[in-house]
Amino acid sequence: MNILLEGIFYNGHGLAEGNRNLLRILDQAGYRVRIKVRDPSDKYKVLHPKEIDYISSFESNSLPTNDVYLYNWIGSFARINPDFRINIARTTFETDRIPDSWVQELNKFDEVWVQSRFNEMTFTSSGVKVPLHLIPNFFDYRGFSPEGPALSLPITESFKFLSVFDLKKRKGYDLLLQAFLNEFSQEDQTALVIKLRDSRQTDIIEQFIHSHPKAKRKRPGIYIIDHMLVPSDIASLYRACDAFVLPTRGEGWGRPFFEAMLMELPVIGTNWSGHTDFMNERNAYLVDIQGLVKISGNDNPICNGHYWAEPSIEDLQRKMRLVFDNRAEAKEKAKAAKQEISQMYNRRETAKKVIYEIEKYRR
Repeated sequence: MNILLEGIFYNGHGLAEGNRNLLRILDQAGYRVRIKVRDPSDKYKVLHPKEIDYISSFESNSLPTNDVYLYNWIGSFARINPDFRINIARTTFETDRIPDSWVQELNKFDEVWVQSRFNEMTFTSSGVKVPLHLIPNFFDYRGFSPEGPALSLPITESFKFLSVFDLKKRKGYDLLLQAFLNEFSQEDQTALVIKLRDSRQTDIIEQFIHSHPKAKRKRPGIYIIDHMLVPSDIASLYRACDAFVLPTRGEGWGRPFFEAMLMELPVIGTNWSGHTDFMNERNAYLVDIQGLVKISGNDNPICNGHYWAEPSIEDLQRKMRLVFDNRAEAKEKAKAAKQEISQMYNRRETAKKVIYEIEKYRR
């Protein structure tokens, strides 16, 4: 079975990391793979030279036969490749449905892979008729251990909440900032560490903080990391903090939640969408939602008219305070969470699912 794998591979996005891991799964299973790269300009930005050499070696591979075309990227650009015998699309979306423009194209594929039960439901209800298969996110556990160096941070507070996101309304950063500033003060000796992708987004955060009615002298510390980190520094950042929080309005999978749980951080997240596959009341702190709200004026217009969750600020404050006040209990829950997800979502089990779906076409 010869496979053409298309998507992003080189940048710091979770989809790129997923494709790197999927490439390794396919390669180690003995398939001959060529990759079609959607992010060539990012080739030398974040990865180690050895990783770059490994990935780029697949760009020029020749395929003796055109067996499987595997598209793993944004659904907006998904198109079948008629030169290949089998066409598989793997994509995700974070609202209560997928864009209408995706449906006709996805139905031209032989099958579609989704990351979560949430997407099984939203793709089906949107009109995707071809077979859907649940393949959890591709993840390399090796770099994510709570043991190891912690990133040095210029923070004096004794307790640090961490949040990792792109500055999009979907991520609920407005709710996070409001809840943190409402609930905590300088007397609590707690800080919120925000990891953004680039410095062009910091002004929005700073303006939101400045507009909060709490007096500046009483506000708890909020610290922004606004540049890309290499994978090893991401793990070190998790080690430097005490809990993870993200009141997202919708996720297809929720990669930062998963990473934080592997790092044995207590995790606070919204009780809706893709991450509830692996987050529950036993292993995390789920934030109630007020309901689903219609999206309008969104930074991504393709979402307008859809619905997503509106997390409760009051319950978010309660959950953050609960973790802050009950640190030993929260840490025990976090340790149990790592054991649970490591058993259910380890790379070997995910690789079995991938190989099974491909091999059925050989059979």
